[in-house]
Amino acid sequence: MNEQNNPFTQLSQIFIDNQRAFSVKCQNLIDRTATFVNKLNTVKNQLNENAFDADLNLYLNIEEEARLILLVAKEVEFQRDQIASTVKLLKKSNQIKLNK
Repeated sequence: MNEQNNPFTQLSQIFIDNQRAFSVKCQNLIDRTATFVNKLNTVKNQLNENAFDADLNLYLNIEEEARLILLVAKEVEFQRDQIASTVKLLKKSNQIKLNK
């Protein structure tokens, strides 16, 4: 049997590809969230220390950054749901059915 046509080889490759893609998206979300939190903490601390010297320009593009975080979070959620659905389907395929 050709290794490319082997369903187990295909399943393994799909699993590896999905795992990599999911990990990359999760890391992207972690990085974006950390950057966002750091920026907000910086300006918060500056405001606490001296509101007159606080760099309020840190708030520029905050809507765009939040929108991108939400977009990546939606991608992570979608992929997570797809993986969970696939696992359920695979588990279901292993159930023994007596009424076939």
